[in-house]
Amino acid sequence: MTPTTNTTAPATGWPTGRRTAAWAGPDREDAERDRILALLDRASYAGIRDVLAGGHNANTSSRTAASRLLRLLPDMPYRAQDALAFAEHAAAALVRDLGVRQIIHTDHGVPNHSPRRNAHQIGQTIDQGCRTVYADADPVVHALSRCVLAGNDRVTVTDVGLADGVHRVLEHPAVAAHLDPARPVAVLCTALEAVPDAVTSTLTADLARLLPAGGYLAVCQLSVEDVHLARQVDDVMTTALDGRWGSLRTPAQIASLLRNLSLVEQLDVVEAPHYIQSSYRPTGPPKSAVLGAIARITPYDVSPSARSRTAPAGTRARSAPAARLP
Repeated sequence: MTPTTNTTAPATGWPTGRRTAAWAGPDREDAERDRILALLDRASYAGIRDVLAGGHNANTSSRTAASRLLRLLPDMPYRAQDALAFAEHAAAALVRDLGVRQIIHTDHGVPNHSPRRNAHQIGQTIDQGCRTVYADADPVVHALSRCVLAGNDRVTVTDVGLADGVHRVLEHPAVAAHLDPARPVAVLCTALEAVPDAVTSTLTADLARLLPAGGYLAVCQLSVEDVHLARQVDDVMTTALDGRWGSLRTPAQIASLLRNLSLVEQLDVVEAPHYIQSSYRPTGPPKSAVLGAIARITPYDVSPSARSRTAPAGTRARSAPAARLP
C-alpha cells in the first residue's frame, strides 16, 4: 500500500503548496493596511491649506508640498485664510440673505478642524433646519469628516468631490437621501483651482441642468496674473498631489467661467477680516489673490420661457466691497 504524505508543516500548521482562498485573509488584511497607511502619508490639498492657514492636521507629505508651494507663492498663508473667510461669508450670505437651506460644500477639508467656522455651523446658527453636505474625494478627509460630524443628522459626507464631475456629486445616493429635491440647493466651492478644466468648462451648464430651481453657486479660486508663474505652480502641485489638481487661473479666465450667470456678488478679491497667526510668514509683495463670487444658477421658475435673470422675491443683490491685498 502506498504511504500517505503529510501535507501539513508541523511547525506552522500551514498546508504545503499553494494557499487556498480560505487562507488568503491575512494577505488581504496586510494589503488593506498598507493601502490605508499610504493614503495617510499622501499629500493632499486640504492638508496643504490647513498648515498654511495655521492648522495642525497636515502630515509630513503635505507640509513638504506646502514648503515647495511657498517658494513660488510666499503669500499663500494669507490666501489660504482668505479662502476660509470666503467660505464663512458665503455660507452666511446664502442662508441669511438668499434664503437657502441646503448647501453642498465641495473639497472643503475636514470640518471642525478649521481655524474658522464651517458651513454647517453657520447655517444651523441661522436656521437649525439648515442641511449641509460635505463632498470631498480625499479618503482621509472623508473618514475624518464622518468621525467629527457623527451625531449631527442635518449633515452628511460623501466620498466624491467636484473634481469627479458635477453629476457625480449631485446624483450621489447620500446627497439624494439627505437633501430635498424640491427645495433650492447652493453649491459652495472654495478650491476651484483643484478642479480640472474638463469639469469647470461645463460647470455652470451642468449645475443649471441638475440643481433644483432657485440654485446658487458660491465659488472662490486662487488666482495669479502671471501666466508663467501659474504654470510653475501647476507643475509643482500636480507632482505633489499625484495629478489631483486643476489649474491656477487668471482673473480673466475665472470671469469667463461665470460670464453667463447672474451674479449676486460680483467677482472680486477676497480678504480675510483678520489673519490667524501661522507658523509661515509671508514675505515680499503679494503674487496671488483669492477671487470669490456668488451667482444665481437657476431662477425659481425654470421653464424655458421664464428663464429671466431677475432676483427671486425676498432676495437682494449684494456687491462685495473692493478689497486690498496685504
